[in-house]
Amino acid sequence: MPMRLMPVSLVALLLTGCVGSGTPGSFSGTMSPPKTVLVSDFVFSSDVVAVDRGFTTRLERKTGNFPTHERKQRTAERVNDEIVASIVATLREAGLEAQPGSEEGLTLSDDAVVVSGRLRAVDPASAAAKKNQIGFGAGRGGVAADMSVSHFSSGGKRQLTSFITEGQSGRKPAANAKLAAAQNVAIASALAATNAAKEKLSPDVEAQARQLGRAAAEKIVAFAKEQGWLAKAEETEERADNKADEKPARTPAARPEKKPAKPDASGKPND
Repeated sequence: MPMRLMPVSLVALLLTGCVGSGTPGSFSGTMSPPKTVLVSDFVFSSDVVAVDRGFTTRLERKTGNFPTHERKQRTAERVNDEIVASIVATLREAGLEAQPGSEEGLTLSDDAVVVSGRLRAVDPASAAAKKNQIGFGAGRGGVAADMSVSHFSSGGKRQLTSFITEGQSGRKPAANAKLAAAQNVAIASALAATNAAKEKLSPDVEAQARQLGRAAAEKIVAFAKEQGWLAKAEETEERADNKADEKPARTPAARPEKKPAKPDASGKPND
């Protein structure tokens, strides 16, 4: 299984925006809505681990046993896929054309926004003392994500915004089973595009990954709204909602036709 997680040195280059002819640093001003938003694989710093014995057990039933040192790596890859899929699903729900991907496949003719991130300990100073406790899995947590959003076009690359999220999503859990099922379907669709392992993460690990993904996506959506990228989609949705709420005009009931009067005994019709 190929290792898809990017080295720290490469993500440092991505986060600083030092690729292409674009100007690195924060972006000021507005731009037209991007044609697509690509969400890249995350980089795991050395102090972030992912342990999910239930997932690795299910995986080994299909692939056979693999060395112990590969278990954390494969689990980290699956956690990465879950985070990416959660971001993609949330962005799509907001009205952005999002999909898993990276800048590597872009050409000068493309116009895309690329989301990248690095997972690290919330408190790097105490990470050494909490070895194997920072990450995903039972008894683990304390993960922060350094996120970067960059624009790629014929003019090169420029960073639009950067932020840090610690996985606290402002979104409330789905209020009903139908909505929860729809969210699961959306994430499953995004997962299929990442060629993720079909074996699911354990519920607690899955929840950690999805919460982090949603928290990051919500900040991206907020930025997109500031830029006006979602204004057209929101206006269209509002018009559709208003149209659905409109009561149909009442059509007056047809008046019954007047029946001809019956003639009396003299043969003249009665009025």
